[in-house]
Amino acid sequence: MSIPVDRLLEKDESKKTWFILCYPKPTESEVSSRIEELRTLGVEELNFKGKTNLFGIPVLGKGHVGVVVAASHKGSEVALKIRRVDADRETMRREAEMLRRANIVSVGPRVLGYTDNFLLMELVEGKNVQEWLGEEKKAEEVRRVLRDLMGQCKRLDEEGIDHGELSKAHKHVVITASNQIHIIDFETASMLRRPSNVTSIAHYIFFHKENSQAVQKTLGEIDLGQLRTKLRIYKKEPTEKNLKTILTTARLDIKL
Repeated sequence: MSIPVDRLLEKDESKKTWFILCYPKPTESEVSSRIEELRTLGVEELNFKGKTNLFGIPVLGKGHVGVVVAASHKGSEVALKIRRVDADRETMRREAEMLRRANIVSVGPRVLGYTDNFLLMELVEGKNVQEWLGEEKKAEEVRRVLRDLMGQCKRLDEEGIDHGELSKAHKHVVITASNQIHIIDFETASMLRRPSNVTSIAHYIFFHKENSQAVQKTLGEIDLGQLRTKLRIYKKEPTEKNLKTILTTARLDIKL
């Protein structure tokens, strides 16, 4: 289902969509104001699809801060994050700035625009990292993807950005059909905390029982005690050299 932005105020056509634009309690004045923001961003229509269902309408996702839907923008399909009216923040600008900073080091979906209530970005579709790891893969493929993921986390560490949620990476890491890694959802990211992206993602992949079993089934047995030691060393001194020792211990630098 797609609805042009210019028709979002038509009650007979799109009253339910008001609950998406102003989740969970819309008012006509707030809906009208937000439609003007969408026009400012150049959003042409909202495309309702996805696995999450709100008031009978499919969306891409819902979190504590916002609802994510697909949208049309300049002839392309993009992702639109909509600030909830009951969110614990007044604007989306801080999250947009965190994502923009991540984009500088080639991490995260590309920021296309933002206002107080909306964050417009590249649409990323695929499987979450836990689903992907649970599938049968070639060892070389797993090594390449996980090295890329660890590399992205290292770049965030170097940039001083702590994502903050990579201990729950199944909600925040998407792998596309072409095996491209995307770290998403920077709503709790901060440059005020000490970054722990590499250590967080490593613990999720190698010490989460289900994930660890899947990885070791493909790559071979990993000395988790030694890996834990290497992660502690990296945490104290996050250098490229110490990252390489993590990759070696985790069997990610072995080429077939």
